[in-house]
Amino acid sequence: MSSPQLRSELFVFDTPPLRGLPGLKMSAKRYYTPFSDSQGLTLLFAHGIGAHKEQWEPMLRYLFSHQNLLQPDRVREAWCFDWLNHGDAAVINKAALERCSPGDVSIAEWAAAIASFVKSPLLRGHRLVGLGHSAGSSAIILSTRAFPMRNQPFVAVFLLEPSMLTRELWMSHLIERETLMRRSMSATLRRRGVFDNWEEAANYYRNQKPWSGYDHEVFDVFKQHGFYSVSIQEGSKVETKVALKCDLHHEALAYRDIESHFEATDQYTHLCRVVPVHIVFGTIYDYIPSYFQDCMTDVSQGRSPASVQRVSGAGHGILQQTPEALARAISIGLNSITRDSTLQSSHLLHRL
Repeated sequence: MSSPQLRSELFVFDTPPLRGLPGLKMSAKRYYTPFSDSQGLTLLFAHGIGAHKEQWEPMLRYLFSHQNLLQPDRVREAWCFDWLNHGDAAVINKAALERCSPGDVSIAEWAAAIASFVKSPLLRGHRLVGLGHSAGSSAIILSTRAFPMRNQPFVAVFLLEPSMLTRELWMSHLIERETLMRRSMSATLRRRGVFDNWEEAANYYRNQKPWSGYDHEVFDVFKQHGFYSVSIQEGSKVETKVALKCDLHHEALAYRDIESHFEATDQYTHLCRVVPVHIVFGTIYDYIPSYFQDCMTDVSQGRSPASVQRVSGAGHGILQQTPEALARAISIGLNSITRDSTLQSSHLLHRL
């Protein structure tokens, strides 16, 4: 399959004030091709913990290819956002982040930033589809709280290996969940975050899980965009080093933000009655147990996704492990979106 000429532009946006302080900046990239058409869909992407916006790029190349084969003007553009303490946003917000405690930048705060962008003139008249991976799924879902339930901006939402769960299920598996959370935090804080050069950084992570299981294109993107040059004082000398853009303490404490996942699960339960919500799971339970999937598809509790796809051989890192297979799974859901999205949404309103 030929790859389209995927072009990109970098943007930096202001975000809403929080707790009486100015909002942090949110970095984003807009992706498009020469075939982009104003009648096509605009896709909004939110990544998971420890990732960054560029990790969507290999999957996006496949997705644009799949969609353009069916209909050249199917996708208008894609926007990928950095969590406010991840990726380029972490570098831009470095001084502000040093003044706050790690863990203060919640998924809910990121969701508010995404919602603010959705309301901006940049997206006026666009037909929006929200897509989130892992914690990014909760961010996309929580962004919908900024809009009346009967007047949602998305014609569809995709949750890719969501890490959402009800409070009740968390409590019923409390020891297991807290143990895994502590392990994830400890493993993150044990990792190296500063290196002498780019090659040393790449070689270190190439032999660490989960990076050792990344698709080679995704790893190349991580190597290119996951690090930046920093000046570090070593005695009387100032040395130039290479560091992760996302501070390891911020990454580690993001695992503690379980409240956002509870709230997202509640919101999803209501949202799926008015907006088609498509879910893509992996078949390997390497991080998210099967009861997470059962929770998201529990029709008896009102959680009725529009479709469920499972990608064979993929685990929780479905975006990084199998970008082409994930693109095919997303394409199946996108193909169900009609030109007249208002009709598609109206047939769901009777569930309210």
